[in-house]
Amino acid sequence: MKLVQARWYHQGRISPIRLIVVHSMEWVERPTTAEECAAMFARMNRQASAHACADSNSVVRCVRDQDTAWAAPGGNADGLQLELAGFARQTRAEWLDDYGQGLLGQAAGVIAGWCRAHKIPVKKLSRAELRAGKRGITSHADISAVYKRSDHSDPGTAFPWDVLLGRVRAELGGKDDGQADVDVPECKRRLSWPPTTKGDDVRTWQRQMRKRGWRLDVDGWYSGVDAEVCTAFQKEKGLLPTGVVDERTWRAAWTAPIT
Repeated sequence: MKLVQARWYHQGRISPIRLIVVHSMEWVERPTTAEECAAMFARMNRQASAHACADSNSVVRCVRDQDTAWAAPGGNADGLQLELAGFARQTRAEWLDDYGQGLLGQAAGVIAGWCRAHKIPVKKLSRAELRAGKRGITSHADISAVYKRSDHSDPGTAFPWDVLLGRVRAELGGKDDGQADVDVPECKRRLSWPPTTKGDDVRTWQRQMRKRGWRLDVDGWYSGVDAEVCTAFQKEKGLLPTGVVDERTWRAAWTAPIT
């Protein structure tokens, strides 16, 4: 990432990094929004900053990981702050339009790098977990609600957390440390199922997908209908939509958030 050093920040940290905090910039979506926001942090008089700013085609670093950005009071000392182009008022469809898809891809790359570097689980924390000091990913809105030191509500109630986290997991090769406590059954069959595949593993996957609310028969046959469900599920979770149950898709059936 290109570095445009923010004016306001603390050198060093007083607490180990445990959080990734996602913000919306409240800034119009343009291909240069990340650069514009970073330039603002570099020169403005208001005492605020973030570690990185992302738009649809680029990410600009503003504060190094080892230093403390001023973005979310209560979540600054132990947080990494990521600003996304857009507005908290956006609908889910607006977050997932062509610009948003590029933005989420850029954001996923940054978050995956942070998760890997700082051993942060790919997990959206509940407010109770945030308050309890758990490690994971959160929003400025949740920081405000838990610590009562700001009134921000970004990135908004319609932000597509499921898609973002799915893309982060894809960046990490399907790993999901935040769901390590979930019992994912072993699959005895090689995971790459075309239609006409049959067996107990198929039945196990079908049963789990039924639990998640998908309409399919639990008959042990991986049919064209199952492939359609698989494709839709992969799109929902930010996985490559192949219609084939691979290792990431199998694991996501048990670990991905239910939306």
